[in-house]
Amino acid sequence: MVENVFILGAGASFESGAPLMNNFLDISEELLMTNVLNEKREAFQEVFSIISDLQIIHSKSYLKLDNIETLFGAIEMARIINRLGTRTGNEIEVARESLIKLIVKTLEKTIKLPASDKHIRPTKSYLEFANLINDLQASNSNNSTSSIISFNYDVALDFALHYTSQSPDYCLSHSNDRSRLHYLKLHGSINWGRCKHCKEVLPYNFNDYFRKYNWSRLLGEVKNVLLTPSEHLHDLSHCNESVENIPVIVPPTWNKTDYQGTLTNVWTQAAEDLSTARNIFVIGYSLPESDAFFRYLFALGTAGKSRIKRFMVFDPNNTGEIKGRYETLIGRGIYDRFEYREMKFSEATPFIRNILNVKENKY
Repeated sequence: MVENVFILGAGASFESGAPLMNNFLDISEELLMTNVLNEKREAFQEVFSIISDLQIIHSKSYLKLDNIETLFGAIEMARIINRLGTRTGNEIEVARESLIKLIVKTLEKTIKLPASDKHIRPTKSYLEFANLINDLQASNSNNSTSSIISFNYDVALDFALHYTSQSPDYCLSHSNDRSRLHYLKLHGSINWGRCKHCKEVLPYNFNDYFRKYNWSRLLGEVKNVLLTPSEHLHDLSHCNESVENIPVIVPPTWNKTDYQGTLTNVWTQAAEDLSTARNIFVIGYSLPESDAFFRYLFALGTAGKSRIKRFMVFDPNNTGEIKGRYETLIGRGIYDRFEYREMKFSEATPFIRNILNVKENKY
């Protein structure tokens, strides 16, 4: 049984340096103006060319093209109707791949892990969260465990779990091993590759990554390290061939039909874990109006027999807007269990530890 479900949005990775959805493209554009992109520069230029071309539609309709979610959604629709401004056919696929490359490289360039004494360490907020999860797993009773559902593509938490000697199950394939932590990345991950033939998704785990790439020789010279698993997906092989070099990234939009075969097990497990949850903690996820996918997943997933004891949302937004969105999400049966806390990620973790009465161990 999964008793505690943690749902993480972009606000969780924000404290580790990742941009939010509404300023993602601004950060990407700043990177484009530097000399750090190398071979990915062309992909960045393609994305901003698309944005420029789409500006002409504003005379008849409005799309918030400075938001990465809106842009991803527009490209997904373009794949269906075979039109993206003046682009058609394969040009649309190039546009989509360019956007994925922009997302991946922006995340890899902005999340910097601290390094000292020839060791790489997680960012402070994710290390504290990983320690909380470790302590929860160690103290579980009646075979109850915790589960993490994430909307984030980056690997800052993945590394923190690796650092604290936790080997989570991404649940990319069906598994009955309930002893492992479920880490369910609903929109894919920059360290996931897909087989060119059977389309199975394979994770590049950090145990394998660091076994192949020794960072210690560099750590005396730098104070921060950028992890770039997407550049090494060719190390993974399946069906006797290297996997695709484009990470498995699913748009945070309404259209996920094309990805049903790819991430169905992840979504199914998320629904199952929600069905047994007694405590649901949402951190840094604003529940955008466009995300009908999660609204349905939550509604159907929580339709289990378990009684929800706590439904808590943590976000520093104090306008009432995000709180209002969640009030329309939850049913009357758990309304009195709902609590909204104006807290950022690093503040939420010790608060949750306290209310769950989880003893802090030193690792």
